[in-house]
Order: sequence, then structure tokens, then C-alpha cells
Amino acid sequence: MQEHLKTNILNFKWPSSTPTIYLSLEDIEESHPIHWSKFSKQIKEAFPDTDLSQVEHIYTTFTQEIPNAPSIKIDLTKGKELRIYKQFLKHQLKTYFLEKGYIVVKNFVRDVQVWIPSKNGNTADYNLFYKFSFKIQFAKLTDLPELIVSYDGTSKVLTKSVQDIEETEFIKRCVYGQKTFNYQMDLDTEDKEEFYNSIDFSQAFPIFNLQLARAINIPIEEPERPKNKYQKYVTLITNFTEKYLFTEEFKALFPFKQDAYIDVPGNRINHINPNLGLLEFGKDQYGNKKTHLVPKKAMNILSPYRRPNNQNIKFFFIYHTSHKEAIKSFYSNLKNGVVVTDTKKKYFHGIESYVNIKVATSKEHFIEFTNENDPIPEIVEKLESLTFDHDNIKYAAFYLSPFDKFTPDPDDREIYIRIKELFLNEGIVTQVVDYEKMVVNIENQYNFQFSLQNMALAIHAKLGGAPWKLAVTDKKELVIGVGAFTNQGENRRYIASAFSFQNNGLFRNFEYFNQNETELLAGSILKAIRDFTSVAEADKVVIHFYKEMKYEELKPIIEGMHKLKLGVPLYILNINKTESEDIIAYDLNWDNKLMPVSGTYIRIAENQFLLFNNARYPSDRFYSDTDGYPFPIKIKISSPDEDAFEDVEVIEELLTQVYQFSRLYWKSLRQQNVPVTIKYPEMVAQIAPRFENVVPDHAKDKLWFL
Repeated sequence: MQEHLKTNILNFKWPSSTPTIYLSLEDIEESHPIHWSKFSKQIKEAFPDTDLSQVEHIYTTFTQEIPNAPSIKIDLTKGKELRIYKQFLKHQLKTYFLEKGYIVVKNFVRDVQVWIPSKNGNTADYNLFYKFSFKIQFAKLTDLPELIVSYDGTSKVLTKSVQDIEETEFIKRCVYGQKTFNYQMDLDTEDKEEFYNSIDFSQAFPIFNLQLARAINIPIEEPERPKNKYQKYVTLITNFTEKYLFTEEFKALFPFKQDAYIDVPGNRINHINPNLGLLEFGKDQYGNKKTHLVPKKAMNILSPYRRPNNQNIKFFFIYHTSHKEAIKSFYSNLKNGVVVTDTKKKYFHGIESYVNIKVATSKEHFIEFTNENDPIPEIVEKLESLTFDHDNIKYAAFYLSPFDKFTPDPDDREIYIRIKELFLNEGIVTQVVDYEKMVVNIENQYNFQFSLQNMALAIHAKLGGAPWKLAVTDKKELVIGVGAFTNQGENRRYIASAFSFQNNGLFRNFEYFNQNETELLAGSILKAIRDFTSVAEADKVVIHFYKEMKYEELKPIIEGMHKLKLGVPLYILNINKTESEDIIAYDLNWDNKLMPVSGTYIRIAENQFLLFNNARYPSDRFYSDTDGYPFPIKIKISSPDEDAFEDVEVIEELLTQVYQFSRLYWKSLRQQNVPVTIKYPEMVAQIAPRFENVVPDHAKDKLWFL
């Protein structure tokens, strides 16, 4: 079927006459600052008697005339003045929606965001708002200005004001009039102090967050997860534009070329051959290689690529006294498979059959505790009395958790982290089992088998097995991933780096650091390069980075590579690990499901791309709704080497590599849109900093964090 890709971009026309803006050296009423980085030659000439090299800002009222003030006609072909024009358009957007009475804020990338009140979804505790953002760019996909309209999700604004809440330590952002503010802001400037002192707490309404909701007893509902995100997203932005943008009043500010989102230009679209995502599994009894595109299908009919390197594997359980009987039924389902009705198919016949290993229980290592809320002392005491035969046996411990990940008490959520660390120090991997979820699932055996499939897959990998690898590996490349996780409670970011992979996608090892430890990060990356190149010659070194790499982060790596005298190119791929929602594309020719074919990539700017990683292949023969509808990821490619992009095929090779590495996730059978080079480091950065001690060296080449 021929694709028809549209994107969430509206074209609007260049102004019919060159805009004139008025300038001032003083911050006068209703003026806006122009940063020194936007001082063009024309602006400097407008102030012949002033040395602007020492000035951080000048000011403009845009098109509102200032008596006796200098003015310039904006040159829409020049970068600096085009940025001022963009600032003017953002001001018009903000003013338009403020005058309509809506909440208008800046989103996390400082674009204009408008909050539209919902007619449905409000409760006695909060009012629901839909959030839409605008990004302005010039001639990136077309030859016209472009307005990107994106849906940013919802926010719930409490009906109870700050004045009526005693637990103020849990209040974060609040709505105040038509803007928002951080209640916990540092009062470190006069402006902040003045604003804080002007707030009428009876008119300031907190935005819902889980901690605050628990503290003041607001019912917490599980977030709605639409089956198809594309359908919801496209419906919402379409309805929003038709109601609020395709009006004569708005089009007077933004004269659209047509009242419709644009098609993706055909010369910007390309596709990765799906066979390059082919995965290799275990050989058959005759020694023939077995490959497949879809792990979910393959694992039902093929063996894993490589078993854990120990023939003797034993499981034991860590559990509360009240859960003792549940272990028997759970282990029976894990070992022998589930029992499903005749009308439903059985896909999980037990862990031994599914991941091709032999397992047994080690009953002498079972640990039972009585204190549900503080089991660690009991577990430590019993663990110290146990001995393990690590020379001959690989162990895995299953922790039956009385608490799920949404449990209100943060101490309850940390118990599993402490247990994971305790056993990791003993060289034992762990697997958490949510007891309540397990009981519910046992009542629905058909669905429970899919949870057991994922659990078996993760245990296999944690024990050192490799469920599958890339089948197409014609390059000798070292791939290093750097990911991050932000602890919202601490407001602190942790990074995991030097997650190195061979070109076949098999994991080598990792390190992790605080985000400010730039030198250690560089040293870790260089060590991975040195270790790899000491045994193999690399065609190129590729770093997948969770954000745009700063020069101070890149400089020691470049210097180190020069000292190693590698003579191979270095490529840095900034991979947006969160799903790209500022610019998307959707396919109108796929039964209204909208998601483009996996491997589709769109050039959205110079060396910047959207890449679609999903389980929809051109034939559609493998796809089902349970595979999900992930949004594209955004990738920016750069290199410090001058001739790095002389070979026109290198871009597709690098995008193909991201596409391939997104197929190597071993925690779940569900296709991921983010490559494991970003995903795995993020998982370590989420867990390891919460350990009481550092990750032991013997655990740095193992996937215990799955």
C-alpha cells in the first residue's frame, strides 16, 4: 500500500511587507528584551553613539511605534533578524490566547503552550486542561514559515487553593491567574521575592502531583493509556486547529497557505530495509542459523541465541509469611506453563521450554520475613547465614513484593532496591514479582502467560544468556550509549555511560556517574574504545547520547582518541529518548491506524531526522494492536571530523544502527522505539544511585537491572 504521510505542520505566508520594529536602550513599558546574540549589523547601526558590545539587552515594542526611537525593517533572510521575527510571532501567539482568557505558559523547550479547559474529565478535586504547544520555524520542510502544533498531554488543576492546604511541602507548580509558578522556587532575587510576596494564596491553585494527591487524600486513578496514541494525538490537534486556529481572527496573524496540515515532502522520506533488523536466534539441530524479524513470534518457535554459561540454575524466593502458599502456584506456572481454556491458545509452556534452560528450586535458600514494611533486617540476618555454591550453580532470587510501584510510601518502594543491592553484592540477580498483580493475573491465565514470557526473557538475560542478536553485522563498529534518569524527588540527574556494544548488538559493560562528572564520563568512554580496539579494528566509533553533547563533554574524548591514534571517524548521535511530540508524522493510508511503517525516516533539518521504530512492517503480516503504537524518536547526527559526511551513505548506516539496536531490548517482547544504547543506561541511572554503595565491579558486565 502506498503511504500518505502528513505532519503536524501548518504553512503560513511570509509577510506581504517587511515588518518594522522599534528599538530602545531602556526597558520601557510593554517592551521586550532582545538578547545581544541577536544584535545584527542593522541593529548596531541604529545606535551609532552606543557601544553595544557591552550591552546584554536592548528592548523593542515590536511594531508599536516609540516616538523619536530608532527602528529597523527586519531582514527576513538573515539569521539574527529572523530570530527577532520569530520572537515577535511568539509574542503575537501569547498575546492572542491571553486576550481570549486562556492560561499561557512556556513549555520545557520554551515554546508557547496554551491550556484549553476540558468540558469532561473534571471532578470535585480538580479541573482538567488539555495542553497544546506552538513551535515556529522557517523553511525547514517547505519554502514557507512553519507553525508546528503539538499536543502536550493534560494537567489537573486542584479546586482547593494553596490557602486551604496544610501540606505545602508537597505543592510544586501552581496556576495563578493565566500563568503558572513554582511554589518551591528559590527566593534568590528581588524579582522573585517581589512576586512571591504579591501572591494571593486564595487564588493560587496547585497542579496535581502524586505526592500532594496522596497527602490530601485525592483519589488516584491509573493513567489512561490509549491503545493507539496516533489516533488520540491527531484527533486532538485536528479539533484544536479547526476550532481555535482556522478562524479569520487568528489567520489575520498567521495567514495559512491552506487550512490543513501539510504532507511530508516526498524527497524527505526514506526507508530502512526491514531485513536489516533481522535477528538471529539459536541454531536448529542440524546447525542451521535461525532468524526472524519479530521476537514475540520467534520465541514461540525458536530457541534463544545463547544460553547462560552455567548448566545448573536454581531459583529461590524472598517472601512475606502470608504469601507462602502463593509461591507454589506461581512457580508451577513459571516452570510448567499456564492452563488456558480450549478456546484460547497457550503460548507459554514454562520457562525451560521458552528460553531453553534447565531450572530447579533451591529450597534451602528460601527467605521468609514477617515485617512487611521493614523486611531488610530479617533478610540480611538470614542471608548472612546462607552459603552459595557459586562455582557450580547460577542463582536467581524472586522477590514477591507486597507493594506495587505506585505505593504511596516511598520507603516501601525502596525495599526492592535494597534487596536488589544486597543480592547483587552476593553475585545473585533478582526478579521482582508484584504479588497483587500476580494474584489478579493468575485468575486470568491467558493474560498471565504474557507476563511470564517477559519474566522468563529477562531472567535469561540477567543470568548471562543472549535471547537473540543482530543477524546482519557487516561492520566492525564500537557503539557507546549514554543515557540519563532524573530523580524528581532529589531534582538531580544521574547518567550511565560507556554502555558499550559490539556491532552484533551484544552488550559488553557499563559505568555510571553523576551528571557533572564530565572527565570521568570521558575516561569511561575512552576505556571502552581502548578495550575494543585492542582486540579488533574499528571502522568507526559511534556515541549515542541522550541529549546534545556539549563541547566540554566532547573535547576530552576527541583528545583521547588522538592520543590513541585510531584514525577512525567519531560520530555523535543525539537521540531524544522521550518520544518526539513536537513534530510527528502519520500515515493516512493505513486503515486509520496512522502509524508509519517501521524503519521510515524523515529528514526534518540538516542532519536531523525522525525515525519510526515499531512492529509494523510493509506486509503487515506480523502486526497486532498489542504491539503498541510508539511515536518516532528524534535524532541529530554530528561529528568533530571535517570529512565525516563525505560518504553520503554514512547517514543511513547510522540511522540503521539505531533501528537495529532498538530491537535488542530483553526486558520485554514488545518492540521499543528507543535503542538499548539509551534505554539500558537510563535503567541503570534510575537504580544504581539509590544503592547504599557503588555497583560492584563483577556486576558491570551483567544485565541485572532488567
